[in-house]
Amino acid sequence: MNDSAADPERLAAALPTDPPAAWTRTVETSGLVEYRLPSEEGVCTAGKVQVRPDVLGDAAVRVDFVKGCRSAGTNSYESIERAVNVVERTLETALSDQSASGEVGETDA
Repeated sequence: MNDSAADPERLAAALPTDPPAAWTRTVETSGLVEYRLPSEEGVCTAGKVQVRPDVLGDAAVRVDFVKGCRSAGTNSYESIERAVNVVERTLETALSDQSASGEVGETDA
C-alpha cells in the first residue's frame, strides 16, 4: 500500500463540489470522486473524470480521463492541490471543447 496516498475525505472535500454546467459529481465511500458529462449520442458519457487516492502507485492522487467510451489517459499527482487544479481546468476546458466541436476534447493534464 502507498503511504503517500491522499486521505480520501480530504481529497473529496478539496475537489469541486458544484461542477460547471452539465457535469455531475458522485462520491463513493472508497474515496473515488467521479465527474460525468452526459452525451445524447449513445450509452457512453461525453466525458468522465475519475479522481482517487493513488493506493497502488507512488503518488498522492490518481486521475483517470475518459472520452466517450475510451480511456483518454491516466495521470498521477504528488499533491491534492495539483490534482484539484488539473480537474478544475479539465471540467472547464471540456465544456469549451464540446461547445465548439460537439464533443469533449483531450485533456491537457
